Amino acid sequence: MPTKDPNPQLWTLRFKQHKVTVLLFVEQTQSFSSIKADLLDALKERGYTEINQRSLPSDAQDIVLGLPIDKNDPSKGWVGLDIPAMELEDETGSKKTVGGKKSVLNASPVGAGLRDGSLLAFKFRSVDAKKDSDDLDMEDSDWDVVMPSYEEE
Repeated sequence: MPTKDPNPQLWTLRFKQHKVTVLLFVEQTQSFSSIKADLLDALKERGYTEINQRSLPSDAQDIVLGLPIDKNDPSKGWVGLDIPAMELEDETGSKKTVGGKKSVLNASPVGAGLRDGSLLAFKFRSVDAKKDSDDLDMEDSDWDVVMPSYEEE
């Protein structure tokens, strides 16, 4: 994994699964496939072979990214980052397709509306995961993210 020196064009994104948090410097327009490869490299470099009894994938494309439903309260849950293709109709009645695998919304952090310091969850795609026609995971309920709290037990 190449070392990146911090500069104003690089963002720090936080990636979380279970109790593991990885900070990565990424370019604003860097592709998510490249970011996933950097994330997998960072995990392997730190010696991880599994997280919470789930083995690291051999291919970075088997990593699924997610965003908090409420960015101010991640405990409310997570939703997949990939936006499926949808057909929308504007005021004039013409139809337009948005989202999908090749959409700018799914291409980079800036396209997805992320900011410097954004928090993302990650999980490993299971072999038997249900997928739709765009090859996107349909199951968003199994995000394993443990957020630290200051509450006394």
